[in-house]
Amino acid sequence: MKNSTTDGFFVEQKEKSKIKTYIVSEFFKAYYSILNNAGKTKNGFNYIDLFSGPGVYKDGSKSTPYVLLDIINSSSLNICDTIEMVFNDDNKDFYCSLKSLIENHPVYNKMKVKPVIFNKTAGEIDISEYLKYGNPTFSFIDPWGYKDVSARQVKEFVKAIGSDCILFFNVNRILQDIYKPTSEVHMKKIFGTEYENVKIIASDKILSQHQKGKKFVECFSKNLYDEEFKALKAKGYRLFVLPFAFKQDDVDKTSHYILFISKNHKAILEMKKIMIKQSNSNSSELYYDDRNSWNISFLSRKDNLYTDIEDIIIKMLSSNRMLLKKECCLKDWFEIIDRYSMSINYVVTPYAFKEFKDTIEIMDRKGLIEVISEIKKKRITQNAEIKFKESILENN
Repeated sequence: MKNSTTDGFFVEQKEKSKIKTYIVSEFFKAYYSILNNAGKTKNGFNYIDLFSGPGVYKDGSKSTPYVLLDIINSSSLNICDTIEMVFNDDNKDFYCSLKSLIENHPVYNKMKVKPVIFNKTAGEIDISEYLKYGNPTFSFIDPWGYKDVSARQVKEFVKAIGSDCILFFNVNRILQDIYKPTSEVHMKKIFGTEYENVKIIASDKILSQHQKGKKFVECFSKNLYDEEFKALKAKGYRLFVLPFAFKQDDVDKTSHYILFISKNHKAILEMKKIMIKQSNSNSSELYYDDRNSWNISFLSRKDNLYTDIEDIIIKMLSSNRMLLKKECCLKDWFEIIDRYSMSINYVVTPYAFKEFKDTIEIMDRKGLIEVISEIKKKRITQNAEIKFKESILENN
């Protein structure tokens, strides 16, 4: 059997892999709660992972598939009766390990629909078979590089109501291979109409590697949003992309991103909470840098975040002055700002609702906010209706 580039990866679980598993598994809990509370699990829902790995590392650490089975087994909710799980890995040894672990897991015999486990390349699996009934789908796309990944596939994964996707976006591999003739067909599936722009970005000698990575994310999201999602947008659907970066070992570079892709703003809010808990950055960007041995809580993030958020609000109001006449509650304004960010930057803001609310309180003290309706005795709450005063744009 030929060796795989992932053969050495599953020897010992690194900190970044722990964080990746944490982000996926914590969102899985939130995802089911959102669906269940909305009554969207009655006809079942899917979890699809096309690059699953062996289930455990050689050091005994559990990887994402096994952690999710543990969550399902310990849940007091009826996840076993409603979930259909699809796993795959093209590595024969990984497939055999995963199959054995799943079939011997305590939850296996409790599940109404037994998990399906494939040993194929991701591109060989007909995902339409699992998406044809339009049930909500949570997909996790975690390739070693970029093959068998496409914007069109992501669109198919998220187009049904209640469907969300987490995509592992390997900036390093894309940057290394962008000019290789053999990679062109794969890159075009990822970037579509933005492919030529990506090549220009890659060759830019002024941009840092980290800046190039951020622009790659924007190019992917732009193609997904403007091209692949065009028909769905015409029907009134919205799209949000939330990135979380991982800095490369020992150097000031980005190795990869986790991209969370959803049509549901409530899901975006939940994922922001999860990502912020794992971010040890001291900037407006969400990322984990393993050169730092400390994790900061989101309450101690940089004070200038409030200035950043205020700047976004001002830019949004400047671009659409009709919004100065709009009255709505704080939580709706937060979604409007994320939608604005998506339409301009092709990713949503990396801020938590509390950070946004704190910014509004600061702006209120500056006299830039008009509170239309106060809830209880507090002026600024998530349900308080506010509007922005025209004076916010006087000096901008």
